[in-house]
Amino acid sequence: MKPSRNPVASIVGTLCAAALLAFLAASCAAPLKIEASVDPLALLDPGALAYARLSGSAARDLAPSLLPAAQAASMKSLLERTKVVALSLGDAHPSDEGTPAPNAKALGAVPFQAALLGDYPFRAAALSLGSDPAWKRVKPAYYNAKLGVYVALPGPQLVLASTGPLDSLLASAKAPGPSPIPARLSDLGSREIVLWAPEPFSGLAAEMLGEAMDVPVRGLLVAASPVQGEAGRYKATVVFMMEDAEALRTFRPLLKLAWYGMAKMLFGDEAEAAIALPLRADGELYAVSEIPLSREALARVLGLLRAGRRD
Repeated sequence: MKPSRNPVASIVGTLCAAALLAFLAASCAAPLKIEASVDPLALLDPGALAYARLSGSAARDLAPSLLPAAQAASMKSLLERTKVVALSLGDAHPSDEGTPAPNAKALGAVPFQAALLGDYPFRAAALSLGSDPAWKRVKPAYYNAKLGVYVALPGPQLVLASTGPLDSLLASAKAPGPSPIPARLSDLGSREIVLWAPEPFSGLAAEMLGEAMDVPVRGLLVAASPVQGEAGRYKATVVFMMEDAEALRTFRPLLKLAWYGMAKMLFGDEAEAAIALPLRADGELYAVSEIPLSREALARVLGLLRAGRRD
């Protein structure tokens, strides 16, 4: 089976360069403020293949795993000012809406959106924008033809970037909708590292493995938090969310097999510890908890998203 084309590497490389230059992308409008209670994933459009949110030290330590090495190194100064990175990758249901930037297709990029929360130089940025001919004003944002990306810095807390126009992102920033993570999983969704893939076996699996799998899973959540007092160590929970408990009873044996293969793909040498833990059913949820993982194992997971295929 031939793996699908890399869906993320060019995206995050584009995001890196765009984010660094987003300091230059200030708008003349009144600064936009994001309430602390707002999940930045709620700023992103629905319908993506996968969502990722990295908070606190994880934003600085693990976000570079979503980037090729050169771009990751150049993003260091931005991440030092960033508290939360929220990113959506791909489009599970492509259409003509949300048309990507004119050069995005030529760059091999699939749709992405990003919202970074932190402390950014808002007012001074506009003074520098005119000196950089790479960026063209396309209200309400700026567009870089070489990168095929739109960026905006609508306030001192927020950087937005996308392969498509930013109108919907800016509208959501003013009036955020619900998080893409279901309320049933809100407790896990508050952890420092959260990955959410809606309908993973028909969407994300097709991108990473080259073909869809006929397993009706509503979503896959990976949530992790650092272990206190143990630098570089995390405890993770992985949850398969079905439509209802009956669907879980029907597909439970298949999900168990899928989990064994997925754990090996995602966690590499650390998969055995994950597989040894029990999968437990709770209504429509099938979950394994307290998975011990290193920073390197989580970086591997993010790197696989970046590569869009198995090693």
